[in-house]
Amino acid sequence: MNRAAKESGFSLVELTVTISIFAIAGLSLFGLFTSLVRSTIIAKRQAVASTLATNQMEYLKSLPYDSLAVAGGSIYNPTPLPASAQKTINGVRYTIATSINYVDDAYDGCASYPTQQLKELYCRNYPPPNGQPVTDQNPQDYKIIHVTVTDKTGAKLAQGDTQVSSRVAETASTTGALFVTVIDSNGNPVAGASVQVNNTTLTPTIAVSDSSDSNGVSIFYGLPPDSGTDYHITVSKSGYSTLTSIVASGTLQPTYPSQKILSQQSSYATMVIKQQGANSLVLEAVTTAGATVPNLKAYVKGGYKKYTSTSNTAYYYDNMTPSDIRPTTDASGLASIQNLVPGDYIYCGDAGATGCTVGSTTYYLAAAVAYSGDNALLPISVPPLDPSAPPATTFSYNSLSFLQKVRLILTTNASFPRVRTLTPSDVSIGGGTAHHFPFTITGANLPCSNNQNACGTTVRFLQNGNTYTANCTGTTGTDLSCWVDVSGAQAGSAQLEIVANGYTLTLPGSPLLGGLDVTP
Repeated sequence: MNRAAKESGFSLVELTVTISIFAIAGLSLFGLFTSLVRSTIIAKRQAVASTLATNQMEYLKSLPYDSLAVAGGSIYNPTPLPASAQKTINGVRYTIATSINYVDDAYDGCASYPTQQLKELYCRNYPPPNGQPVTDQNPQDYKIIHVTVTDKTGAKLAQGDTQVSSRVAETASTTGALFVTVIDSNGNPVAGASVQVNNTTLTPTIAVSDSSDSNGVSIFYGLPPDSGTDYHITVSKSGYSTLTSIVASGTLQPTYPSQKILSQQSSYATMVIKQQGANSLVLEAVTTAGATVPNLKAYVKGGYKKYTSTSNTAYYYDNMTPSDIRPTTDASGLASIQNLVPGDYIYCGDAGATGCTVGSTTYYLAAAVAYSGDNALLPISVPPLDPSAPPATTFSYNSLSFLQKVRLILTTNASFPRVRTLTPSDVSIGGGTAHHFPFTITGANLPCSNNQNACGTTVRFLQNGNTYTANCTGTTGTDLSCWVDVSGAQAGSAQLEIVANGYTLTLPGSPLLGGLDVTP
């Protein structure tokens, strides 16, 4: 072997592979080192947080039992403790959050619960021992303290619970309890909703709050009695509607009533909140001839109904009461309304004759026609918004997507025929039902008589060049009872057309709903 061969070194390929191996090993070691440093930092912070949580627990246990209530919590106290505090240690900011709640324990019986299921769920250590009373008149048996410590990112570093009882024997209670159940529009419990209870008629005033649990329930024990319905409940959650209870108005009973609290008794309330989107409704104002109506102030009300009475039409949302916040249409006759509670809405007043104006000129609502939904005419619904299942159809306005759009067909002619409802608004052409389809129409300026051959209003449906004329009777000028033979009609939309007093009102077709939905 020659000398040159003996002294030969690494080739370029071998050198590259060697460097790559060392680089990979170095990166792995650096990653391991970084991970160890991070784990050490977290462990140190968790140790500090654990000490802070323990110190907070010991501090709270040193306080008088009656003073154990935090601001904004579920236990009433005129001088509550802070619900949170911050401490900075070695440059790290820690937040110590405290919650304190009453516990109903079965050892001396259980409180009065709305259902047996809730009693078994919230009366700890259920069932009660033999010989205990059927109902515990003082269910706030002891308190449970929960402390959580987080860093500035919200990461939970430590938490702990402890139970605290009074040093004296339990005595008869002079307070009451309130159970609030939060559900959605489908009847499912809503967890994590903020439940606030306020009473400004007592001295000092009451202001307590809690979050609904996985069953949608919040419980408030130890509330001072008030025989008036002065305990007002407000429920809210991000992405949902906000709902506040109200009191009766004369004989009108609230849909969501405020509560009274009686000594040694429980009150119950169920609140329904709905998933909603910020961009709710687009209004499109046109005349009966199809011209746009700019500068129209549009009266809209609906959503939550205030009272249980079917004849009363007072709603939580009313953009003329108590103050006028009506939107104004732009040069294209368009306007929008945001943050509407999902539900039914009506326009231009109960009879469509007030509330829609341009300056001092009143515009009568000849018809309101929906672009989507189950009902072509009034009431027109604003749908809920489920982020996990976005709506198939939305309506663009000012570069935003809205959940619903409605066309307001308007007139300044007080004699023009107006239609509010068509019931039912769909007909099946199968099974022979289309040969005699009965329906009713409500509105205004609809003259008729008990003799269908002498009715002064003509009602017909238009589809694909075919006309289906109805036979109607009615004596009020506002209600018509009709029937029509639509055999031969095709599945799809059939426009409604009404002729009265020498005027013709024709509802628009696609992309609007048009009037009558013909199904196979």
